Amino acid sequence: MHSDTVQQLIIGAIVLVSALHVLRRLLPKWMHARQQWLAALLDRPQRPAALRALGRWLRPGEQAGGGCGSGCNTCSTCESNPEADGKTDKAETDIKPLKFHRHVRADR
Repeated sequence: MHSDTVQQLIIGAIVLVSALHVLRRLLPKWMHARQQWLAALLDRPQRPAALRALGRWLRPGEQAGGGCGSGCNTCSTCESNPEADGKTDKAETDIKPLKFHRHVRADR
């Protein structure tokens, strides 16, 4: 009976962490606001020192503006990646565009 409870707690923790990861990737602004709210709730003067420390630890950092050219590059779709500026990979320089040719059959 005890091992069943431990197993359920471990599975629940894994599901919770996975759900938070998915929410952070799909809804970053919403998660940032929730994290900021929770940090402010925990970091109040009347709270115990341990909760205040947890609130300071949970406080989110400054966010980049978002969008292409902002430097966040979380989605890896922006052409202006500041980390790759000045760095050229050999695979990137060997890229050649596809050329399509119309095939004409001689029997027509």
